[in-house]
Amino acid sequence: MLQPGDATVRLTVRDMTDTSRVISSTFASKVHAFGLQADMSDVMFTLPATEGGAAAFQRNGVEAIPNPRHELVGTDPSISIYGEIYNARLNQLDTFVIEYRVLDQVRQEMLTTYRKMLSVGDALLYREDLPAGLLRSGVYTLVVSIKPLDLSRTLSTREERFYVLNPELPPEGQLLLTEDQRFFASEWSVKTGDQLANELELAKVIASNAEKVTMEDLDSDRAKQRFLYKFWMLRDPDPQTEANERLDEFRKMYQRAQAFYASAAVRDGWRTDRGVTLLKYGLPTQVEQFIQTIDTKPYEIWFYQNVQGGAYFYFVDWQLMQNHKLVHSTVIGEVRDEKWFDRWARAFSPSPNPVQDLLPRSR
Repeated sequence: MLQPGDATVRLTVRDMTDTSRVISSTFASKVHAFGLQADMSDVMFTLPATEGGAAAFQRNGVEAIPNPRHELVGTDPSISIYGEIYNARLNQLDTFVIEYRVLDQVRQEMLTTYRKMLSVGDALLYREDLPAGLLRSGVYTLVVSIKPLDLSRTLSTREERFYVLNPELPPEGQLLLTEDQRFFASEWSVKTGDQLANELELAKVIASNAEKVTMEDLDSDRAKQRFLYKFWMLRDPDPQTEANERLDEFRKMYQRAQAFYASAAVRDGWRTDRGVTLLKYGLPTQVEQFIQTIDTKPYEIWFYQNVQGGAYFYFVDWQLMQNHKLVHSTVIGEVRDEKWFDRWARAFSPSPNPVQDLLPRSR
């Protein structure tokens, strides 16, 4: 019932038990004009088909679980898609061909395959799991076209971008890529929604003050994607290699923080003081852990040999909830409190739950 052309879609989700909880999102879409010619729907990326099919995600009798991020992850990924074809029999296409082409970031052809279809009606569907185990990690474009059996012309075509993350096949270097091509070939160009927001939050942990100000002015997903691309590119210690060693190390610290520092008080371990310290400075050279006693609360002392000629961080589980608070550090700009032990670690101090704000002090 919609007129062909550009459209704006507004999605609103309301909590049925709490009317004050409402979440809305707005995004652009395009309404295609379908006439009497042979045509096709947009390509819908799905998860690989499962045995028996998922009853909750059936489209015209076939399983089609959406994969909205268009991400193919694993050592043997497959390009799983669903689409519909219209008016084939009306245009006397008794038998026709669906062509699937995969193009790399500079639109060089990486894979082409064909499927024959019979025009048993004017409303047909295709559901494919195309093998992609030979594609290196990177951004690709899937082009789906319908053609007559002799492949003499293209009747209709659609294309969508997708991202492959294959740990056994890292990206291959392209020396002649432009800056835009490098961006579109990166993982950042396909991150959206909560994933993009989380990456920005993580970047803010190690961002400079100027970069934090820039973050506040990012008003679109594309601007945020490009910021993250430049942010990590500037921190790559060896741009000549395919890997960004600083980003790889940062993500290892993120996984470690999530695994070891999550608690009932803080579900995301990276948001704790110990998690943030890991993200900023990496693994400490030495860690001393002190258990709870009659006189003291649990606390830890971290030592970094390579930070400012040797630096210490002191964390105390002052609420006894496995959420250690950074109460003192010898690093310039971090929290500094020479009386941290008496103020925070003693079990029976004059103020067992200090309320003073710990502010960084310059030395």
